[in-house]
Amino acid sequence: MRENKYLWIAAAAVLFIIGMEYLYARSEGKRIFRFQNTISNLLMGIFDRIAGVFMAPLIYIYYEYLYENMALFSIPETWMTFLFSVVVSDFIWYFYHRAGHRINLFWGAHIIHHQSEDYNYSVALNLTPFQVIIRVLFWSSMPILGFAAETVLATHLVIGLYQFLLHTTLIPKLGWIEKIFVTPSHHRVHHGSNTQYLDKNYGGVLIVWDRIFRTFQEEEEAVSYGITKDINTRDFLMSVFHYYKNLIFKMKQLSTWKEKGLLLVKGPDWVPISGPLEDSPLYIPKGSYHYGNYTVWKKIYIVFNVAFLFSVLLAFAFYLNLFDALQLSLTGLFLLVSLIAVGRMLEGLKTKYVEFFRLFLMVSLLYTFF
Repeated sequence: MRENKYLWIAAAAVLFIIGMEYLYARSEGKRIFRFQNTISNLLMGIFDRIAGVFMAPLIYIYYEYLYENMALFSIPETWMTFLFSVVVSDFIWYFYHRAGHRINLFWGAHIIHHQSEDYNYSVALNLTPFQVIIRVLFWSSMPILGFAAETVLATHLVIGLYQFLLHTTLIPKLGWIEKIFVTPSHHRVHHGSNTQYLDKNYGGVLIVWDRIFRTFQEEEEAVSYGITKDINTRDFLMSVFHYYKNLIFKMKQLSTWKEKGLLLVKGPDWVPISGPLEDSPLYIPKGSYHYGNYTVWKKIYIVFNVAFLFSVLLAFAFYLNLFDALQLSLTGLFLLVSLIAVGRMLEGLKTKYVEFFRLFLMVSLLYTFF
C-alpha cells in the first residue's frame, strides 16, 4: 500500500468549503444545517475514506490488470485524450447512477447519499464503500477500451470533485450553462423526493445525457429533500444497512424464489403479482422524524470525536507505509468502532461498552508503536 500524502489537503479544502457555507447560510438566516444530519453525513464520509485507504490500491491493481491483459486499443495519454476520457467516464457515470436508483441491490448502497433531509456540502460526503464496489464493475470497461489505470482513476477524481460542488442550495440557476452542464439546480432536483423529481437528472458533469435519455427535469417547485419515507434513526450502522434490512423484511413476504430474486433487481417501486409489500417498521412518514435536543457539552463531545476521527484518518493515510499488518487492522477497527459509538451518541443510545472497546483498541494500537 502507498501512503496518501494529499488526502489532508483535500480534507482541509472540503471542510473549509462546508464551514464557509455554514457561516454564510447562518448570516443569511437560512437553516440548511441540522446537527444530527450534518454529523451523520460526516461520519459516513469518514467511513467512505477509511475504506478508500484500503481499497484504492486494489482498484488500481485491478484496472492495471485489465489494461495490461485485455485492452482492445492503446490510447495515448495526452490532454486531448484525457478530456475525451472524462466524457467517456461521464457517460458511464450516467448509467451507473441510473442503475443505482433503479436496481434495489444497488439502491441499497446509494440511498445513504439521499437520506439527509437537509441539502448542503456535507451531503456530498454521505457515501459508502459499497458504491465503490459497484462503480468498479461499471468502469471496468474503460481499461478494456484502452484507458490506462491512472487515467480512469483521474476521471473519478474530476467527476467526484465536480459532483461535490453541486451539493448546495446557495447557488442559483446559471443561465446557458444549464443547457450543457449539470448545475446545483439540476442536482437539487435529483435529491428531491417530490413526485415529479424522482429518478431525474442522473448526469455527473454533463446534463446532455439526461436530455438525450429523457430523464431531465427542470427545478420548478421547492425541493423536498431526503427519501420518500424517512428512517426513524440517525444511528451509523442502521443508516448504512437499513435498506438491505428492509429488502430481507420484504423477501419474507414473498412466497417464491423467483419473486425474491426479482425484488433484488427491480426498482424500489416494484410491486409483485401477489400484491404490495409492507416496509420495515423502521420507516416512518416523511417529516415525522424527531430531531433530538443536545446539551452544549454533549454537542462538544460529539464534535470533538468527529474532529479526532478526521485527524486519525488523515494521519493514518499520511503514514500508511509505516504501518504493519497488525497496526493497519487495529487502526481500521478503531475507526469503525468509533463511528458506531458516535452514531449511537447521536441517537441517545448507550455507548459504555463500545467506548470501553475502542479505548482498548486505542491502547493496543499505541502499545504496538512503543
